[in-house]
Amino acid sequence: MRFNVNFLTIGLLFLLTACSSEEPVDKQTKLLNTLQTMETLIEDKSLDDFMEYVHDDFKSPDRGYSKKDVERLIRLRLLRQKSVFVHQAIKRIDWLNDDDQQAEVEVLAAMAGADFSLTDLPTLNGDLVKFVVTFKLIDDDYVITQANYQRAHPGEFIF
Repeated sequence: MRFNVNFLTIGLLFLLTACSSEEPVDKQTKLLNTLQTMETLIEDKSLDDFMEYVHDDFKSPDRGYSKKDVERLIRLRLLRQKSVFVHQAIKRIDWLNDDDQQAEVEVLAAMAGADFSLTDLPTLNGDLVKFVVTFKLIDDDYVITQANYQRAHPGEFIF
């Protein structure tokens, strides 16, 4: 009888697990979650974890940077600040090839060593940057394959 009860319990658990599968996350939500995770990792100064979102063959066409170059630049930025606070604003997401495999994202980021609100942008003593980033879905995760950046202005955060 003991064998039958354990077998029945395992069978019921398997059935409940199969029936309670969560809805798959749509591509836009998945990408936005990735961007939010990346922001949190920068604020936590978890550079190694952040760099897992950058593809090994990463390229910065405008500057010729590789993944190692980007890692060095970010590491220097993070070392200069005791704390890091980031606010990002997604300007646009363009899905390439009409599927969920690649997207080009224009994102504005404000970064400072002290907490701030977006109303502080005109007088912020920090960095305002506009990124155009290409993400590619690899092994069910969006990773950065290409990025360009330039300085942003406070007015660009209003849309």
